[in-house]
Amino acid sequence: MASTFQIECDCSRVKATLSGVPKVRGYCHCEDCRDLLKIPYHSVTAWEPDQLSIEQGEDELIWFQHPTKRMKRVFCSQCGETMFNTNAMDWRVVSQLLIRKCYDGDLPGGLESKMHFFYGRRIVDVDDPLPKRD
Repeated sequence: MASTFQIECDCSRVKATLSGVPKVRGYCHCEDCRDLLKIPYHSVTAWEPDQLSIEQGEDELIWFQHPTKRMKRVFCSQCGETMFNTNAMDWRVVSQLLIRKCYDGDLPGGLESKMHFFYGRRIVDVDDPLPKRD
């Protein structure tokens, strides 16, 4: 697996580097992600704060603090692309969809999902062979 991955927003004003191995690779079905991102579940890679560095456009980022949760959504002020969100552990949670987009539709090896977590809280059933954990 590559040790660094590059991501950028739609307008290319914000560019970031992900370094090392993510802490988590999977599909999150928790209420918090659904509420923060307005999606039924989230395909994620989660990184320690020091594993994500903003290479360009830090001044273009908006950090939206959720009003009741210990979570933030970080997005480009120009194009609105969500670069990552944070969770209660302050991990940098990067969408696998954004990473795919930055790699011509392919998810780089080693970043594929390994499981579904918080599956007991799901609002959508998923029929795949991955483990489903509550």
